[in-house]
Amino acid sequence: MASFEKHLEKLLLAAQAQGLLDSATASRVAALAAERERDRGWLSLGGSLGLLGAAVMILGVILLVAANWRDIADWTKIAGLLLLLGGAHGAGLWIQWTGRPYPRFAEALHFIGAGLFLAGLALVGQIYHLPGNLRATMLIWLAAIAPLAVLLRSPAIAGLVILAAWLWLHFEAADSASALHVTGFAAYLMLSVGMGLALIGLQTALGRDVRRIQLVMRGAGQLMLFYGVYMLGFFRRFRIGSASADSLAEIALPAGALMLGVAGIVVGWSRLAPEAAWLRPRLRLLLIVLVATCAAALLVDAGVLPRGARVSVFEFGSTTQFDVATVIVSAAAWVVWFLFALWLVAYGALSHQKNFVNLGVLAFGLGIITRFVDLIGGLAETGTAFVLGGIVLLGTAWAMERWRKTLVHRMKAVA
Repeated sequence: MASFEKHLEKLLLAAQAQGLLDSATASRVAALAAERERDRGWLSLGGSLGLLGAAVMILGVILLVAANWRDIADWTKIAGLLLLLGGAHGAGLWIQWTGRPYPRFAEALHFIGAGLFLAGLALVGQIYHLPGNLRATMLIWLAAIAPLAVLLRSPAIAGLVILAAWLWLHFEAADSASALHVTGFAAYLMLSVGMGLALIGLQTALGRDVRRIQLVMRGAGQLMLFYGVYMLGFFRRFRIGSASADSLAEIALPAGALMLGVAGIVVGWSRLAPEAAWLRPRLRLLLIVLVATCAAALLVDAGVLPRGARVSVFEFGSTTQFDVATVIVSAAAWVVWFLFALWLVAYGALSHQKNFVNLGVLAFGLGIITRFVDLIGGLAETGTAFVLGGIVLLGTAWAMERWRKTLVHRMKAVA
């Protein structure tokens, strides 16, 4: 129990003793305080420093063992690892079970334990000269720490689970010996997009008692979607594979990731954006368009969809040609990016969360700057574009900043 809750409990007992509150009211106040304490967020200064210290400690242990590798006996390495692993989780559980007011420190200790398990896998493989298999290592790590995230309800370990799953997908795709091996960058990009969609959809199915894990899942999903949509805007510049049976087989993993993302959308279909139900249909439509764009990119990359004629674009005096299909997919990704940015602004305004307003404005500005640089033409065309583009950028910056300040001001007035 947190220190604030202990002080509140003493204060409520004193209020009951003086007849200021009855027991039922005191219980409701204590329950409300406990709920607010859980909903404060998953990051704080102490929590951030604790996680950073845990990560540094894990790295330090690895470096110390590496520096003295030949001088440390094998059994000493393994025993030391088990001692650190058990000690970290044991101390964290002791803090939680005894009700000590250090919940973030306990999470940092569990974070150390989860990280040391991965270090232990590498240690055992090195001692016994096991063949290196990164995808198998990530899968074992994922299977080992996923139950901890559930049992301990730890957002830090939940973040590690997401990282382990993301790494496993990419190592699986990169391993030429894997049946799910892929080669094109577009296919790798779909892994992040599919996983991001799944995280955003599935987190809506979790209860309020694990809200901090919900925030981790939603934050990770948003980062993956931002990365995926932004990079998809350059699809016409990707190296497109050749149409063959092998290229069709290689889209199995990214197609599966997109299907997982669709399943996540279905799960969260009626629970997305709970603070602004009016925007939910718009978000659904955006996600459907995104999935369709990603599927088209995969099929074009595999040669299933025709790429169409070649079109020429001037770039600083040189001529570059692109397939029509790749240009259409890129343009669709641009539209999705800008619509997502505007949706974030509207969502932040309706839900009174100015961080989303600021994020949407920044995303919109980044999209304009990126497309401005991406679409420059020959020397004369570029000079004209720079003059006109500069005017457009200045006007857009002024308008977006004015809109952002107006929305934030309205949010403060309502609050």
